[in-house]
Amino acid sequence: MSYNSDGKLSTSSHGTVITTFSYSANTIIETTTNGGAFGSKKTITLNANGLATNVRTENNVTGTLWDNTLYEYSGKELIKSTDTNSAGDPVDISTFTWSGGNLVSITSGSSTSVIAYYTDKPAQTCDYFSLIQLTFGFYIYRVKNAIKSSVSGSSTTSFIYSFDNDGKIASVSVTGNSTTTFNYQYQCN
Repeated sequence: MSYNSDGKLSTSSHGTVITTFSYSANTIIETTTNGGAFGSKKTITLNANGLATNVRTENNVTGTLWDNTLYEYSGKELIKSTDTNSAGDPVDISTFTWSGGNLVSITSGSSTSVIAYYTDKPAQTCDYFSLIQLTFGFYIYRVKNAIKSSVSGSSTTSFIYSFDNDGKIASVSVTGNSTTTFNYQYQCN
């Protein structure tokens, strides 16, 4: 990942997949290529809090194949998302419940995920929620604490953090059916 002079994400690359980010007023444009060929284009509209209110993804050059997600908030807390697409699939609605500044459950159809937090660890750059949203290129929620676990049905995912001498997250291990560890390096200008 690389950043522009404003500290905003400018490029993200993984192998031959490269995403570039451009910013204007309350809009972010993400353009993704794979080996130089068009992959997708996202147009993200932000509210006054810098949270995404609408994300439209065009999956072909002409923009005729698209997915759209509308995000609704109560203050700074995401309460509902609505997904539609050009194929005319049934509308998919998710609802979000908050407590004490943390997102505690996500319900989509008959499925609910319950989220727990480390109450002694504040949310910070590179906690898991921050990492995921950073890779998206936009934010839809900002929580108070670092996520500890997520339970959906009989599946549990746990998040274990290690910290460097400055108190920044050095790594996070995500354990579900298998374990994946993300190790971080920071570069300060």
